[in-house]
Amino acid sequence: MKTAIILAAGKGKKMWPYNDYWPKAALPIGNQGNIVHLVNHLKSLAFERIIITTCYLSRRIKSLIYDVEGVEIIELSATEGTADTLEKVVYDLQDSNLFILYGDIFITRERLSSFIEAYEKQRETMDAVILSKPIENEHAQDWFGIKVGKDNRVENIFGHPRPHYVQERVMGAFALNTNVLKKMLNHNPGFMKSVPTGVMPQQEVELEQCLQWLVEVGYNVSSYPVTDGVIDMDKPWHLMQANHLAVSEMTHALNNNEIHETCEIDPTADIQGHVKLGKHVKIGKYVTIKGNAVIGDYTKIDNGVIIEGNVVIGSDCRIENYCRIGPDSVIGNKNRIGHCAEFRGVTFDNVSFIHFGEVFGIIGESTDIAAGVTVGITRFDDQPQTQIVNNRKEFPEEFGNAVYLGDFTRTGILSLYMPGIKVGSNCVIGSGVAVEKDVPSKTLLYNKQTLIEKNWGPHRYGW
Repeated sequence: MKTAIILAAGKGKKMWPYNDYWPKAALPIGNQGNIVHLVNHLKSLAFERIIITTCYLSRRIKSLIYDVEGVEIIELSATEGTADTLEKVVYDLQDSNLFILYGDIFITRERLSSFIEAYEKQRETMDAVILSKPIENEHAQDWFGIKVGKDNRVENIFGHPRPHYVQERVMGAFALNTNVLKKMLNHNPGFMKSVPTGVMPQQEVELEQCLQWLVEVGYNVSSYPVTDGVIDMDKPWHLMQANHLAVSEMTHALNNNEIHETCEIDPTADIQGHVKLGKHVKIGKYVTIKGNAVIGDYTKIDNGVIIEGNVVIGSDCRIENYCRIGPDSVIGNKNRIGHCAEFRGVTFDNVSFIHFGEVFGIIGESTDIAAGVTVGITRFDDQPQTQIVNNRKEFPEEFGNAVYLGDFTRTGILSLYMPGIKVGSNCVIGSGVAVEKDVPSKTLLYNKQTLIEKNWGPHRYGW
Protein backbone atom coordinates (compact mmCIF):
# COMPACT_ATOMS: atom_id res chain seq x y z
CA MET A 1 0.00 0.00 0.00
CA LYS A 2 1.80 3.08 -1.29
CA THR A 3 -0.99 5.62 -1.90
CA ALA A 4 -2.88 7.60 0.70
CA ILE A 5 -5.76 10.05 0.30
CA ILE A 6 -6.35 12.70 2.95
CA LEU A 7 -9.85 14.17 2.83
CA ALA A 8 -9.67 17.82 3.91
CA ALA A 9 -12.48 19.57 2.04
CA GLY A 10 -15.12 20.08 4.74
CA LYS A 11 -16.21 23.35 6.37
CA GLY A 12 -15.99 22.08 9.94
CA LYS A 13 -18.94 24.13 11.19
CA LYS A 14 -18.99 22.42 14.59
CA MET A 15 -15.42 23.62 15.23
CA TRP A 16 -16.60 27.26 15.51
CA PRO A 17 -15.09 29.73 16.40
CA TYR A 18 -12.00 28.24 14.75
CA ASN A 19 -13.56 27.46 11.36
CA ASP A 20 -13.82 31.13 10.36
CA TYR A 21 -10.16 31.23 9.33
CA TRP A 22 -9.16 27.56 9.43
CA PRO A 23 -10.10 24.34 7.68
CA LYS A 24 -9.88 21.74 10.42
CA ALA A 25 -6.96 19.95 8.76
CA ALA A 26 -4.83 23.10 9.07
CA LEU A 27 -5.50 23.79 12.76
CA PRO A 28 -2.32 23.94 14.86
CA ILE A 29 -1.51 20.89 16.95
CA GLY A 30 1.69 21.25 18.94
CA ASN A 31 2.43 24.40 16.87
CA GLN A 32 2.17 22.57 13.56
CA GLY A 33 -0.80 22.28 11.22
CA ASN A 34 -2.49 18.91 11.61
CA ILE A 35 -2.11 18.21 7.89
CA VAL A 36 1.67 18.50 8.34
CA HIS A 37 1.61 15.84 11.07
CA LEU A 38 -0.38 13.51 8.83
CA VAL A 39 1.85 14.00 5.81
CA ASN A 40 5.03 13.52 7.84
CA HIS A 41 3.69 10.30 9.36
CA LEU A 42 2.71 8.91 5.96
CA LYS A 43 6.06 9.76 4.40
CA SER A 44 7.90 8.15 7.30
CA LEU A 45 5.85 4.99 6.68
CA ALA A 46 7.05 4.85 3.05
CA PHE A 47 3.91 6.10 1.30
CA GLU A 48 5.05 7.23 -2.12
CA ARG A 49 1.96 9.15 -3.21
CA ILE A 50 -0.13 11.35 -0.91
CA ILE A 51 -3.23 13.02 -2.35
CA ILE A 52 -4.93 15.79 -0.39
CA THR A 53 -8.40 16.93 -1.41
CA THR A 54 -9.36 20.47 -0.38
CA CYS A 55 -12.23 22.88 -0.90
CA TYR A 56 -13.02 25.20 2.03
CA LEU A 57 -10.19 27.69 2.72
CA SER A 58 -7.89 25.51 0.64
CA ARG A 59 -5.08 28.09 0.50
CA ARG A 60 -4.51 27.61 4.22
CA ILE A 61 -3.72 23.94 3.63
CA LYS A 62 -1.68 24.59 0.49
CA SER A 63 0.47 27.12 2.32
CA LEU A 64 1.47 24.46 4.85
CA ILE A 65 2.60 21.72 2.46
CA TYR A 66 3.26 23.52 -0.84
CA ASP A 67 6.92 22.42 -1.00
CA VAL A 68 6.58 18.84 0.29
CA GLU A 69 7.73 16.32 -2.30
CA GLY A 70 5.33 13.52 -3.19
CA VAL A 71 2.19 15.39 -2.15
CA GLU A 72 -0.56 16.30 -4.63
CA ILE A 73 -3.35 18.75 -3.83
CA ILE A 74 -6.66 18.43 -5.63
CA GLU A 75 -8.75 21.54 -5.10
CA LEU A 76 -12.47 21.01 -5.54
CA SER A 77 -14.92 23.80 -6.30
CA ALA A 78 -17.58 22.03 -4.21
CA THR A 79 -18.20 18.72 -2.48
CA GLU A 80 -21.31 16.97 -1.22
CA GLY A 81 -19.52 14.77 1.30
CA THR A 82 -16.63 12.38 1.82
CA ALA A 83 -17.81 9.79 -0.69
CA ASP A 84 -18.51 12.48 -3.28
CA THR A 85 -14.95 13.75 -2.83
CA LEU A 86 -13.50 10.27 -3.28
CA GLU A 87 -15.50 9.74 -6.47
CA LYS A 88 -13.72 12.73 -7.97
CA VAL A 89 -10.22 11.31 -7.41
CA VAL A 90 -10.09 7.50 -7.18
CA TYR A 91 -10.96 6.27 -10.64
CA ASP A 92 -7.53 7.01 -12.12
CA LEU A 93 -5.64 5.31 -9.27
CA GLN A 94 -3.92 2.03 -10.07
CA ASP A 95 -2.72 0.81 -6.65
CA SER A 96 -4.49 -2.36 -5.56
CA ASN A 97 -4.98 -1.00 -2.03
CA LEU A 98 -5.59 2.48 -0.67
CA PHE A 99 -5.34 4.21 2.67
CA ILE A 100 -7.94 6.93 3.34
CA LEU A 101 -7.58 9.39 6.20
CA TYR A 102 -9.82 12.21 7.34
CA GLY A 103 -7.76 15.40 7.63
CA ASP A 104 -9.31 16.32 10.96
CA ILE A 105 -7.99 13.42 13.00
CA PHE A 106 -4.80 13.80 15.00
CA ILE A 107 -3.05 10.46 15.24
CA THR A 108 0.34 9.46 16.55
CA ARG A 109 2.80 7.81 14.21
CA GLU A 110 2.84 4.68 16.37
CA ARG A 111 -0.93 4.30 16.22
CA LEU A 112 -1.03 4.95 12.47
CA SER A 113 1.72 2.42 11.87
CA SER A 114 -0.02 -0.27 13.91
CA PHE A 115 -3.28 0.22 11.97
CA ILE A 116 -1.59 -0.04 8.59
CA GLU A 117 0.36 -3.09 9.72
CA ALA A 118 -2.87 -4.76 10.87
CA TYR A 119 -4.43 -4.24 7.44
CA GLU A 120 -1.38 -5.55 5.62
CA LYS A 121 -1.59 -8.78 7.64
CA GLN A 122 -5.22 -9.43 6.74
CA ARG A 123 -5.76 -7.78 3.36
CA GLU A 124 -5.97 -11.18 1.63
CA THR A 125 -9.08 -11.95 3.66
CA MET A 126 -10.48 -8.48 4.42
CA ASP A 127 -11.85 -6.06 1.84
CA ALA A 128 -11.78 -3.10 4.24
CA VAL A 129 -10.57 -2.28 7.75
CA ILE A 130 -11.89 0.68 9.78
CA LEU A 131 -9.99 2.38 12.59
CA SER A 132 -12.40 2.51 15.54
CA LYS A 133 -12.62 3.30 19.22
CA PRO A 134 -14.74 1.53 21.86
CA ILE A 135 -17.55 3.77 23.10
CA GLU A 136 -17.19 4.32 26.83
CA ASN A 137 -17.96 7.75 28.27
CA GLU A 138 -18.70 9.34 24.91
CA HIS A 139 -22.16 9.98 23.49
CA ALA A 140 -22.68 7.48 20.68
CA GLN A 141 -25.13 9.75 18.90
CA ASP A 142 -22.37 12.27 18.15
CA TRP A 143 -20.62 9.86 15.76
CA PHE A 144 -20.83 7.14 13.15
CA GLY A 145 -21.12 3.92 15.14
CA ILE A 146 -20.17 0.31 14.46
CA LYS A 147 -21.88 -2.85 15.61
CA VAL A 148 -19.24 -5.57 15.74
CA GLY A 149 -19.44 -9.33 15.96
CA LYS A 150 -16.90 -12.08 16.39
CA ASP A 151 -13.25 -11.19 15.63
CA ASN A 152 -14.21 -7.53 15.14
CA ARG A 153 -16.24 -8.34 12.05
CA VAL A 154 -18.42 -5.33 11.22
CA GLU A 155 -22.13 -6.22 11.25
CA ASN A 156 -23.57 -2.71 10.79
CA ILE A 157 -22.49 0.91 10.49
CA PHE A 158 -25.01 3.44 11.78
CA GLY A 159 -25.16 7.21 11.47
CA HIS A 160 -25.43 8.92 14.88
CA PRO A 161 -27.15 5.97 16.61
CA ARG A 162 -28.51 5.53 20.11
CA PRO A 163 -25.95 3.87 22.42
CA HIS A 164 -27.46 0.37 22.49
CA TYR A 165 -27.03 -0.05 18.73
CA VAL A 166 -23.23 0.01 18.66
CA GLN A 167 -20.06 -0.78 20.62
CA GLU A 168 -17.50 1.28 18.67
CA ARG A 169 -17.27 4.54 16.75
CA VAL A 170 -15.59 5.32 13.43
CA MET A 171 -12.33 7.27 13.89
CA GLY A 172 -11.66 8.46 10.33
CA ALA A 173 -9.00 6.09 8.94
CA PHE A 174 -9.71 3.33 6.43
CA ALA A 175 -7.63 0.78 4.54
CA LEU A 176 -9.29 -1.07 1.69
CA ASN A 177 -9.10 -2.72 -1.69
CA THR A 178 -9.17 -0.13 -4.48
CA ASN A 179 -11.52 -2.03 -6.77
CA VAL A 180 -13.91 -2.58 -3.90
CA LEU A 181 -13.80 1.14 -3.12
CA LYS A 182 -14.62 2.09 -6.71
CA LYS A 183 -17.53 -0.33 -6.77
CA MET A 184 -19.04 0.75 -3.46
CA LEU A 185 -18.95 4.46 -4.36
CA ASN A 186 -21.50 3.77 -7.11
CA HIS A 187 -23.99 2.43 -4.57
CA ASN A 188 -24.29 5.55 -2.39
CA PRO A 189 -27.87 6.88 -2.28
CA GLY A 190 -26.72 10.42 -1.48
CA PHE A 191 -27.23 10.38 2.29
CA MET A 192 -26.57 8.16 5.32
CA LYS A 193 -29.43 5.73 4.83
CA SER A 194 -28.25 3.44 7.63
CA VAL A 195 -29.71 5.17 10.69
CA PRO A 196 -31.90 3.82 13.48
CA THR A 197 -35.61 4.48 13.05
CA GLY A 198 -36.37 8.02 14.15
CA VAL A 199 -32.90 9.45 13.47
CA MET A 200 -32.85 12.15 10.78
CA PRO A 201 -29.85 12.09 8.39
CA GLN A 202 -28.58 15.11 6.50
CA GLN A 203 -28.22 15.20 2.70
CA GLU A 204 -24.51 14.38 2.52
CA VAL A 205 -22.76 11.66 0.53
CA GLU A 206 -21.00 9.75 3.31
CA LEU A 207 -18.18 7.22 2.91
CA GLU A 208 -19.63 5.35 5.89
CA GLN A 209 -22.79 4.57 3.87
CA CYS A 210 -20.61 3.04 1.16
CA LEU A 211 -18.94 0.83 3.76
CA GLN A 212 -22.37 -0.17 5.07
CA TRP A 213 -23.26 -1.31 1.54
CA LEU A 214 -20.18 -3.56 1.59
CA VAL A 215 -21.35 -5.12 4.83
CA GLU A 216 -24.90 -5.64 3.54
CA VAL A 217 -23.85 -7.43 0.34
CA GLY A 218 -21.40 -9.72 2.10
CA TYR A 219 -17.94 -8.20 1.75
CA ASN A 220 -15.48 -8.73 4.58
CA VAL A 221 -15.17 -5.58 6.69
CA SER A 222 -13.53 -5.46 10.11
CA SER A 223 -12.79 -2.83 12.71
CA TYR A 224 -9.44 -2.15 14.34
CA PRO A 225 -10.32 -0.79 17.82
CA VAL A 226 -7.85 1.40 19.70
CA THR A 227 -8.21 3.17 23.02
CA ASP A 228 -5.55 5.85 22.62
CA GLY A 229 -3.30 7.67 20.18
CA VAL A 230 -6.01 9.28 18.03
CA ILE A 231 -8.38 12.25 18.42
CA ASP A 232 -11.25 13.04 16.05
CA MET A 233 -11.31 16.86 16.02
CA ASP A 234 -14.98 17.70 15.62
CA LYS A 235 -15.55 20.44 18.22
CA PRO A 236 -13.36 22.98 20.04
CA TRP A 237 -12.66 20.82 23.07
CA HIS A 238 -11.32 18.10 20.78
CA LEU A 239 -8.72 20.61 19.63
CA MET A 240 -7.62 20.87 23.25
CA GLN A 241 -7.49 17.08 23.52
CA ALA A 242 -5.38 16.80 20.38
CA ASN A 243 -2.89 19.35 21.67
CA HIS A 244 -2.66 17.54 24.99
CA LEU A 245 -1.84 14.34 23.12
CA ALA A 246 0.76 16.18 21.03
CA VAL A 247 2.40 17.65 24.14
CA SER A 248 2.55 14.20 25.69
CA GLU A 249 4.13 12.70 22.57
CA MET A 250 6.65 15.50 22.08
CA THR A 251 7.78 15.82 25.69
CA HIS A 252 7.87 12.16 26.61
CA ALA A 253 10.21 11.60 23.67
CA LEU A 254 12.85 13.65 25.54
CA ASN A 255 15.16 11.26 27.35
CA ASN A 256 17.94 13.81 27.65
CA ASN A 257 18.55 17.49 27.00
CA GLU A 258 18.86 18.78 23.44
CA ILE A 259 20.26 22.29 23.78
CA HIS A 260 21.57 24.27 20.83
CA GLU A 261 25.01 25.76 21.33
CA THR A 262 23.66 29.31 20.97
CA CYS A 263 21.32 28.99 23.98
CA GLU A 264 21.71 30.72 27.33
CA ILE A 265 20.54 29.25 30.64
CA ASP A 266 20.96 31.39 33.74
CA PRO A 267 22.50 29.59 36.76
CA THR A 268 19.47 30.54 38.87
CA ALA A 269 17.04 28.71 36.55
CA ASP A 270 15.50 25.53 37.99
CA ILE A 271 14.86 23.00 35.21
CA GLN A 272 13.45 19.81 36.69
CA GLY A 273 12.95 17.84 33.47
CA HIS A 274 14.56 17.51 30.06
CA VAL A 275 14.45 20.35 27.53
CA LYS A 276 14.79 20.66 23.78
CA LEU A 277 15.86 24.22 23.00
CA GLY A 278 16.07 25.78 19.53
CA LYS A 279 18.57 28.41 18.39
CA HIS A 280 19.24 31.42 20.60
CA VAL A 281 16.78 30.43 23.32
CA LYS A 282 17.30 32.24 26.60
CA ILE A 283 16.21 30.82 29.95
CA GLY A 284 16.73 33.71 32.35
CA LYS A 285 16.84 34.44 36.06
CA TYR A 286 14.75 32.40 38.49
CA VAL A 287 12.78 30.59 35.80
CA THR A 288 11.26 27.31 36.99
CA ILE A 289 10.33 24.49 34.59
CA LYS A 290 8.69 21.58 36.44
CA GLY A 291 8.62 19.11 33.56
CA ASN A 292 9.91 18.51 30.06
CA ALA A 293 9.77 21.34 27.53
CA VAL A 294 10.18 21.82 23.78
CA ILE A 295 11.01 25.47 23.03
CA GLY A 296 11.45 27.05 19.59
CA ASP A 297 14.11 29.37 18.18
CA TYR A 298 14.73 32.86 19.55
CA THR A 299 12.31 32.50 22.46
CA LYS A 300 13.11 34.27 25.71
CA ILE A 301 11.80 33.04 29.06
CA ASP A 302 12.94 35.31 31.85
CA ASN A 303 12.47 36.82 35.31
CA GLY A 304 10.64 34.42 37.57
CA VAL A 305 8.44 32.59 35.05
CA ILE A 306 6.93 29.38 36.44
CA ILE A 307 6.09 26.54 34.03
CA GLU A 308 4.09 23.94 35.95
CA GLY A 309 4.64 20.85 33.81
CA ASN A 310 5.31 19.50 30.33
CA VAL A 311 4.88 22.21 27.68
CA VAL A 312 5.53 23.05 24.04
CA ILE A 313 6.46 26.67 23.31
CA GLY A 314 6.92 28.16 19.84
CA SER A 315 9.56 30.41 18.31
CA ASP A 316 10.09 34.16 18.82
CA CYS A 317 8.12 34.29 22.07
CA ARG A 318 8.64 36.56 25.08
CA ILE A 319 7.47 34.94 28.29
CA GLU A 320 8.57 36.86 31.36
CA ASN A 321 7.98 38.73 34.60
CA TYR A 322 6.52 36.16 36.98
CA CYS A 323 3.85 34.79 34.68
CA ARG A 324 2.67 31.20 35.12
CA ILE A 325 2.12 28.60 32.39
CA GLY A 326 0.07 25.56 33.38
CA PRO A 327 0.96 21.95 32.56
CA ASP A 328 0.27 20.41 29.14
CA SER A 329 0.06 23.83 27.50
CA VAL A 330 1.00 24.74 23.93
CA ILE A 331 2.17 28.32 23.39
CA GLY A 332 2.18 29.43 19.74
CA ASN A 333 4.84 31.37 17.87
CA LYS A 334 5.40 35.09 18.46
CA ASN A 335 3.46 35.13 21.73
CA ARG A 336 3.94 37.71 24.48
CA ILE A 337 2.97 36.57 27.97
CA GLY A 338 3.94 38.91 30.78
CA HIS A 339 3.58 40.27 34.25
CA CYS A 340 1.72 37.82 36.52
CA ALA A 341 -0.46 36.48 33.71
CA GLU A 342 -1.66 32.92 34.38
CA PHE A 343 -2.48 30.70 31.43
CA ARG A 344 -3.19 27.06 30.76
CA GLY A 345 -4.30 25.62 27.43
CA VAL A 346 -3.44 26.44 23.81
CA THR A 347 -2.52 29.71 22.16
CA PHE A 348 -2.24 30.19 18.41
CA ASP A 349 0.40 32.51 16.90
CA ASN A 350 0.84 36.18 17.79
CA VAL A 351 -1.18 36.18 21.03
CA SER A 352 -0.60 38.95 23.58
CA PHE A 353 -1.37 38.47 27.29
CA ILE A 354 1.01 40.77 29.13
CA HIS A 355 -0.61 41.93 32.40
CA PHE A 356 -2.22 39.90 35.15
CA GLY A 357 -5.34 37.81 34.52
CA GLU A 358 -6.18 34.12 34.59
CA VAL A 359 -7.20 32.22 31.44
CA PHE A 360 -7.86 28.52 30.80
CA GLY A 361 -8.73 27.51 27.25
CA ILE A 362 -7.78 28.19 23.63
CA ILE A 363 -6.83 31.65 22.36
CA GLY A 364 -7.02 32.19 18.60
CA GLU A 365 -4.48 33.83 16.31
CA SER A 366 -3.53 37.48 16.94
CA THR A 367 -5.98 37.81 19.82
CA ASP A 368 -5.26 40.32 22.58
CA ILE A 369 -5.92 39.42 26.21
CA ALA A 370 -6.18 42.62 28.24
CA ALA A 371 -5.13 43.23 31.84
CA GLY A 372 -7.24 41.48 34.44
CA VAL A 373 -9.12 39.16 32.06
CA THR A 374 -10.45 36.26 34.12
CA VAL A 375 -12.00 32.93 33.13
CA GLY A 376 -14.25 31.02 35.50
CA ILE A 377 -13.86 27.25 35.32
CA THR A 378 -16.16 25.95 38.07
CA ARG A 379 -19.95 26.20 38.15
CA PHE A 380 -21.66 27.02 41.44
CA ASP A 381 -23.40 23.62 41.32
CA ASP A 382 -20.06 21.86 40.62
CA GLN A 383 -21.60 20.07 37.62
CA PRO A 384 -19.86 19.51 34.25
CA GLN A 385 -20.32 22.38 31.83
CA THR A 386 -22.49 21.75 28.80
CA GLN A 387 -21.85 23.37 25.41
CA ILE A 388 -24.13 24.49 22.59
CA VAL A 389 -23.00 23.50 19.08
CA ASN A 390 -25.27 24.08 16.08
CA ASN A 391 -28.15 24.79 18.49
CA ARG A 392 -27.70 21.38 20.13
CA LYS A 393 -26.69 20.80 23.72
CA GLU A 394 -23.39 18.91 23.97
CA PHE A 395 -21.78 17.13 26.93
CA PRO A 396 -17.98 17.27 26.52
CA GLU A 397 -16.12 14.43 28.16
CA GLU A 398 -13.47 16.97 29.17
CA PHE A 399 -12.56 20.66 28.67
CA GLY A 400 -16.19 21.73 28.52
CA ASN A 401 -15.38 24.41 31.10
CA ALA A 402 -12.56 26.01 29.08
CA VAL A 403 -13.04 29.32 27.25
CA TYR A 404 -12.65 29.33 23.46
CA LEU A 405 -11.63 32.70 22.00
CA GLY A 406 -11.58 33.04 18.20
CA ASP A 407 -9.00 34.64 15.92
CA PHE A 408 -8.31 38.38 15.66
CA THR A 409 -10.38 39.26 18.73
CA ARG A 410 -9.78 41.90 21.41
CA THR A 411 -10.72 41.73 25.05
CA GLY A 412 -11.19 44.70 27.38
CA ILE A 413 -9.61 45.06 30.81
CA LEU A 414 -11.31 43.17 33.63
CA SER A 415 -13.66 41.31 31.30
CA LEU A 416 -14.97 38.06 32.77
CA TYR A 417 -15.87 34.79 31.03
CA MET A 418 -18.12 32.14 32.54
CA PRO A 419 -17.18 28.44 32.17
CA GLY A 420 -17.39 27.09 28.64
CA ILE A 421 -17.90 30.40 26.82
CA LYS A 422 -17.05 30.61 23.11
CA VAL A 423 -16.26 34.00 21.55
CA GLY A 424 -16.11 34.28 17.76
CA SER A 425 -13.41 35.73 15.56
CA ASN A 426 -13.18 39.49 14.88
CA CYS A 427 -14.91 40.39 18.14
CA VAL A 428 -14.39 43.14 20.69
CA ILE A 429 -15.35 42.49 24.30
CA GLY A 430 -15.61 45.71 26.28
CA SER A 431 -14.02 46.51 29.63
CA GLY A 432 -15.67 44.96 32.65
CA VAL A 433 -18.14 42.87 30.64
CA ALA A 434 -19.23 39.58 32.22
CA VAL A 435 -19.70 37.23 29.25
CA GLU A 436 -22.36 34.68 30.13
CA LYS A 437 -23.22 33.20 26.72
CA ASP A 438 -21.47 32.54 23.41
CA VAL A 439 -20.63 35.63 21.36
CA PRO A 440 -21.11 35.43 17.54
CA SER A 441 -18.20 36.34 15.26
CA LYS A 442 -17.91 40.02 14.26
CA THR A 443 -19.58 41.30 17.43
CA LEU A 444 -18.88 44.29 19.66
CA LEU A 445 -20.09 43.60 23.21
CA TYR A 446 -19.94 46.30 25.86
CA ASN A 447 -21.67 47.52 29.01
CA LYS A 448 -23.93 50.54 28.97
CA GLN A 449 -22.88 52.10 32.23
CA THR A 450 -25.33 53.91 34.53
CA LEU A 451 -23.68 56.65 36.60
CA ILE A 452 -25.13 58.35 39.67
CA GLU A 453 -23.76 61.86 40.25
CA LYS A 454 -24.39 63.71 43.54
CA ASN A 455 -23.02 66.76 45.25
CA TRP A 456 -20.31 65.93 47.79
CA GLY A 457 -17.83 67.80 49.91
CA PRO A 458 -16.82 68.91 53.42
CA HIS A 459 -20.43 69.70 54.32
CA ARG A 460 -21.09 65.98 54.34
CA TYR A 461 -18.84 65.77 57.38
CA GLY A 462 -20.47 68.53 59.39
CA TRP A 463 -18.25 71.43 58.35
